[in-house]
Amino acid sequence: MAFRAYELYYLDSYDEEVDDLVTMYDYDEDDYSFDDDIRWHIDDDYIIENGLRVAILIHDPDTHEIDCALLQPDNPRAPDWYGVEEMANVMAEVQRIMVAHDDYTVSIVPPQDPAFALTAPRVFPAEDLTAATVMMLGDSQDNAWYSAFCIEFTPNLKSDESFPVAVFVYDPRDNCLVSKSFTGINPFAPETFNRRQRRIVERKLDEIFAAIDSSKTATQPVSPFANLGPQFRASRLPSVEAVGPDHALLQTLERLLAWWQEQAA
Repeated sequence: MAFRAYELYYLDSYDEEVDDLVTMYDYDEDDYSFDDDIRWHIDDDYIIENGLRVAILIHDPDTHEIDCALLQPDNPRAPDWYGVEEMANVMAEVQRIMVAHDDYTVSIVPPQDPAFALTAPRVFPAEDLTAATVMMLGDSQDNAWYSAFCIEFTPNLKSDESFPVAVFVYDPRDNCLVSKSFTGINPFAPETFNRRQRRIVERKLDEIFAAIDSSKTATQPVSPFANLGPQFRASRLPSVEAVGPDHALLQTLERLLAWWQEQAA
């Protein structure tokens, strides 16, 4: 299942910074362009870079369920100024950005309070809504959860036989993707895997990695794993808890290989 993750940031110094801008540039608060003038200096990117992450929202676009995790005042990452009153303000803003429609769908809209900023939605796979929320939060300071999947190749479309040719691990918190491809020796491939089929796999993986690179600078969301063609498919693997993405990839490879050998036996 695919989920959308949003992060809400709050700039505690917003009012003070606005006052400084008014003094520095002699802005008139009654001028119709005042809000735009301030927004030119303090935009969403500025708030996200300099503000505090106060909430994470996970949206299931299929069921339109939303899971929300608020920063608690007793969280070690919460600054001294963040208390119960500030958390209540965050809750109020979260309620405003979740808009329910008559057709029972829910939309996430930009914040009304200019001191808040919402990141663009990040789409990632997870087993369920709870797992998706845990992935975004991380269970502890040492370990976090990562989603994993693989690209499978079907040599013969008349057969159901397929095997992994690449394994990916994704960190939704940092939008980080690490991978291991099997263009050389493939421990999952049957003995019948020939040179021609290997070239087909290499070309497809080259296309996928090129699409991943282009998606980093694309202005619109790009899915490198969509429309892979009849001989390839993306399959989700169990999520893994690890200290980092490389560790998560290593664990995923070990588990997948152990499972593969067990099935072969």
